[in-house]
Amino acid sequence: MKLFNALLGFALLSISFFSCTGPVDIGKHEWKVMSINGAAATQEQLSNMTLKFGDGQKVSGQAPCNEFRGKAVYNKEKIKFSTLYTDSKNCDEFNIEQAYLASLEMSATYTQTADRLVLYDDQGNITVEMQMLEE
Repeated sequence: MKLFNALLGFALLSISFFSCTGPVDIGKHEWKVMSINGAAATQEQLSNMTLKFGDGQKVSGQAPCNEFRGKAVYNKEKIKFSTLYTDSKNCDEFNIEQAYLASLEMSATYTQTADRLVLYDDQGNITVEMQMLEE
């Protein structure tokens, strides 16, 4: 009986531990860009770039020059962005903006652990790495 109680206690402890650190619904959070494949952006340039999932498959965020918007469908591991639209303001970081939006649109799958979100293209190459913004 003591062994059963010990095993039961361990099982309950394990469940509570893993439920606190497991993946969260990526759509319930805003994400800050940490790196973009194919864009040599500085940490300062990346610091203002975001992605936010909204209701009805809507997405929006901040690119270096403009705010953007569009749609995304996702499940446990797959993600598909529609064409993302921006305002028409040009700036010095326009190439980084284009690389960011193209990287999102090329994304096909993702992994999410703790506060990190990593998007991949259909060949398994990282397109964008993000960190969850504090709420």
